[in-house]
Amino acid sequence: MKKLLITTLLATSALMMTSVQAAESSTKVTFAKNSYCGSFSGNIKSGKTFRLYLAANQNLVVRNVGNDQISVAYVSGPNGRLDGDREQDETSYYTQRKGNHYMKIFGNSTHSSVEFCAY
Repeated sequence: MKKLLITTLLATSALMMTSVQAAESSTKVTFAKNSYCGSFSGNIKSGKTFRLYLAANQNLVVRNVGNDQISVAYVSGPNGRLDGDREQDETSYYTQRKGNHYMKIFGNSTHSSVEFCAY
């Protein structure tokens, strides 16, 4: 009985974790062929999560290329959140491991333009 209860609990926990991860959707950022950058233009006033697959030891630059203001709430990679260096209209992050990196970004108007570059 005890084994059955533990097995059921573990299975339920795994399903709940999958549901939570699936609940927060992200927008995949893609780069044009032979380009180091991709971009997004649209409404991010309520916040939007972007996903980008990066290699280890890359410099990720999130740049405001629009007329409004943007705020990068966080960038997280396979090892957790990354620290960024902000200068004027861009913030830079150094990746530690390869894998999906997630960026939560807010704008202050209904139309923002953001550029993502990896070098």
